[in-house]
Amino acid sequence: MSDGFVASCAERYRALIDPRSGSLGADALASAGLFLCGISACIDARVEMHDMQPLLGAPNGSPAAQLADLLLSRATRGVGGEVRFDWPEGPAWLRERLPLRYALGGTGPQAAWVLGQLGVRSLVAIEDRHAAMLRLIPAGVLLAESGTLKTPDAVSPAGPHIPEIFIFEFTAGRAIGAVVPTRSSRVIVRFCDRGIQHDQDFETMSRRLAPSAAAGLLAGLNDEAVENVGAASRHVFALSRDWKAAGLKTIHFELAGYATQQAVEELFSHSRGAITSLGMSHSELLAMSPSAHHPMEALVALGERLDLERVCVHADTWAAAATLNDPKEEERALMAGCAIASARAANGEPARTIAIAPTAEFHPLPFETPVRKGRWTFVACASPYLEKPVTTLGLGDSFTAGCLLILGQHRHADAGPALQRA
Repeated sequence: MSDGFVASCAERYRALIDPRSGSLGADALASAGLFLCGISACIDARVEMHDMQPLLGAPNGSPAAQLADLLLSRATRGVGGEVRFDWPEGPAWLRERLPLRYALGGTGPQAAWVLGQLGVRSLVAIEDRHAAMLRLIPAGVLLAESGTLKTPDAVSPAGPHIPEIFIFEFTAGRAIGAVVPTRSSRVIVRFCDRGIQHDQDFETMSRRLAPSAAAGLLAGLNDEAVENVGAASRHVFALSRDWKAAGLKTIHFELAGYATQQAVEELFSHSRGAITSLGMSHSELLAMSPSAHHPMEALVALGERLDLERVCVHADTWAAAATLNDPKEEERALMAGCAIASARAANGEPARTIAIAPTAEFHPLPFETPVRKGRWTFVACASPYLEKPVTTLGLGDSFTAGCLLILGQHRHADAGPALQRA
């Protein structure tokens, strides 16, 4: 790659994160509105795959050995993603044997955590309000209870403990038994279908706050059993239609991985006109459109089909979008997402101050940008890529939070009275 390209990327990111004049600077963040984040949540139990010796040594043919084979196969191919594994005793077995670290999980809560670290408030949907869940909700994240916004410590615990999600992280060059991954990522393993969060307090309060909110984020339909995706989609998109009717301008749905493409088609059949923005990883896009190594055509087709204003995709070294809106704003949104995700990768968790790590690399884009196609504009940016990140967990959620920060600027009214009561 040329020194000029790298210097240009670095300079543009420096301008983006400048404390006084940048879109991610303190002055801009101080004026950010409230974000609505639903509609799934869980507890993440994290473990490094080089620390999973009990799995690697499990008896042949046992569920533990089968899980180890699945994880090693993905690490060998550098494939992360999310899988459902049929082993009811799995959570208890893993808790007893692996060195686990716990954190709040789910796309909405993860994005809210990122925003909270930057001093930006969010309202999240949490139905499973058992004490272990509430303890993990970080500062800056709000819940609704009895018509009021509350901090987690002011919310009454309720409900059973839902089995956690297990996150197996692997790092390029770090051996897992005989396997040495060439790419860093993580495999998300769930042992049950938790379903979306039916948080009536969140739904009622979010409808009330939609006219003044900065943006809305929805995700988590992949937490439903395949046969329930249709009904859950109708429920989720009825909520987003109410947000839209109330005047919320940016409503983003983050796709994630599903057990079948039929489930994806089912949710798409209910989403047209209910959201303004759709996002996904490049691997998720390729699962739908195997030829979409250059994503423009696939993104535009999805935008037209679902009546969207933007469709975005994030990969290791780049991010791209097709938009009907201002392409310069869209490019800033993509860069903000990349910067925040890269800072988390370097920091190990959401960062309070966004900085570009000295070890970050900028790879040339594999396609031309910007490109006009009918009424759409395709834009892309190089991301500050870390070959050996401290973590890969939550990077897609961090990217989404960064995009929404930019897209939600100057699009919200004053939500001050509700926030002051929180």
